[in-house]
Parts: sequence; structure tokens; C-alpha cells
Amino acid sequence: MGPPPAGVRFCSTCVRVLCQPLTESVSGAESIADKRSFVTPSVPHDAAIGPVIAADGGGSRCRLALDTGHRVHHIEMGACNLTSDFNQGIRILREGLHLLSEESAQPLTDIPAVFALAGVVSDDIARQAETALPLARVRVCEDRLAALRGALGKDDGAVLHAGTGSFLARQQDGRARFAGGWGPQLGDEGSGYWIGREALRHGLRVFEKRAAPGDLARWLGAEIGAGPALIAFARSGSVKSIAALAPCVVDAAASDPAAGDILSRAATHLADNLADLSDDLPQRLCLTGGVAPHLEPYLPSALQARVTAPDGTPLDGALAMARDLAVAQ
Repeated sequence: MGPPPAGVRFCSTCVRVLCQPLTESVSGAESIADKRSFVTPSVPHDAAIGPVIAADGGGSRCRLALDTGHRVHHIEMGACNLTSDFNQGIRILREGLHLLSEESAQPLTDIPAVFALAGVVSDDIARQAETALPLARVRVCEDRLAALRGALGKDDGAVLHAGTGSFLARQQDGRARFAGGWGPQLGDEGSGYWIGREALRHGLRVFEKRAAPGDLARWLGAEIGAGPALIAFARSGSVKSIAALAPCVVDAAASDPAAGDILSRAATHLADNLADLSDDLPQRLCLTGGVAPHLEPYLPSALQARVTAPDGTPLDGALAMARDLAVAQ
């Protein structure tokens, strides 16, 4: 990797991704090897509920947790999307459960569990996953539910999520509505993947001299190449590797109007989708995912005024849902 063009600051996230071969994918060996574990204190709740298990699986990584009532054992694995690769997703989850059992030194089979996973687009997929997991009391659901519960609890409000993918959610009087979250082929407007793809398109327009070169195009040229190399990267790169270009667009936006325009259009897509869910502004708006907070300055001012910090993470939401499941059973 050579030095950056004059005036261009490398984004470390993108440099790490682009050092990998263009054929990077979520293979079993890579995803299962990409793991870490740690322990945090348990949040206060009814100790009579007992231990619960939760998982938050997305396009970049999968987080599993066992809350014993005193401490929370965490395992982080590679990407898990049951529509993109059902069998690989199940392998990730089973390996994560095995590691969680080892870390906590206890069997997990009979502990109530909620797994909120990307790619659960039908009840059939959810039931197949529940059957494939070595747990007797497990509920599999889409990841949007846990993200909403984690961000808002049971309060009214909205979630604008943009990470590798994207979706919008509104919660009102105990009812939830969603928009988006259908994956890169059919949706995910404003997501990290969408932003990365728009960056590549901008690089091609510069290559064809239909757009002026700036820091973003110079960075793409130095790290990926021009014209045909950008096409090859888009064709061979994984969703995750293309989404990892988003931080570089954020970095370039301070000096390159083209990068700022990409972020502005991403925010507009998401704001428009949120408006489809209700004519009224939400009482509060939580920006979740690695990309969404960077889009706040590009949102309409009325929405910016409603932005508040999320109460918790999607994994926190899945743990809360697992406690609900334990009480109901």
C-alpha cells in the first residue's frame, strides 16, 4: 500500500478491509475465527427470572450473551444473516453457544433464549432456525425487534438504524411498525453498504470525467484503482467489505462535496422512509448502528431536534425479550 494522495487521510477501517483479497467473504473458517469474549455486570432485574440467553446477529457480526443474573458473559462472532447463508448462520450460532457454555462453565440447553437475527424474513425461517439450535426454549425473530426494544424499551418513539444494512421503526402505544431492512438487493437505502456502493459509483463517474475529482475519488484510486478496478471490487467484494467504505466517505465529507452529497442523500432516504410510517414526528428518535450517528447533521432539523441517545443496544433488547419469554413460560 503506497502513501495517500496529498491532502487525503486514510480511514483505518477501510485500510484494514482493502488489505484483504477482493474475494473476501463470510466463509465458515473466517467468521468463526473472528471472535472475542468478555464479561460485564448484569443490569438490575427480577432475580427470580433466572438466567437468559440472547443473540443479536447482523451483517457485520453476531453477539451472544448469557445473563446469569449477576454477570453477563459475551461472545462476539462473525456475520450472521439467515437469508444470505442459513447454514453458515446456524454454524456461527452453534459455535457461539458452545463458546458461551465454555466461558460460563454451565450447560445452556434449558435456558430461555431469544435470538434476533438478520435475514429472518418469514416465520418458516424462524422455525427452521429454532429447530436447528441446541436449545429447548428458544425464540428466533428478526433483528429489528430487538433493536427497537433495546433503543426505546417500551416507550413511544422511533429508531433510525444504519449499519451494514438499514431500517426504520416506530413504536406507539405498544405497537411497532417497520420500514426497510430487506437487504442490499431490495433495500437498505442509506446503509453503510448503500454509502459504499455510491462511493464506488462516484469513482466511476470521475473515471469517465463526468464528475470532478476530490479526496474521496483520489482515495479510491489509490486504494482500489480506477474504472475496471472499481467494478472488480464491487463484483468480488462482500457486502461487508463494500459497507466498510462508509467511514471513508464520512472522513472525506469534511473536504469533498461529493462525499457530503452521498451522506445527504443517505439521510434523505432514511428520513423519507421514516415519514412513511407516520405523519407525526416521533417523540424521540434514536440513531443506531455504526453509520446512523454520522448522518444526524444531514437529517431535517425537525428530526435532529428529536434525537436522543438509545436506552441500550440491540443485544440489550434481545436480553429483555428473553426475560419476557422466561416469565411467559
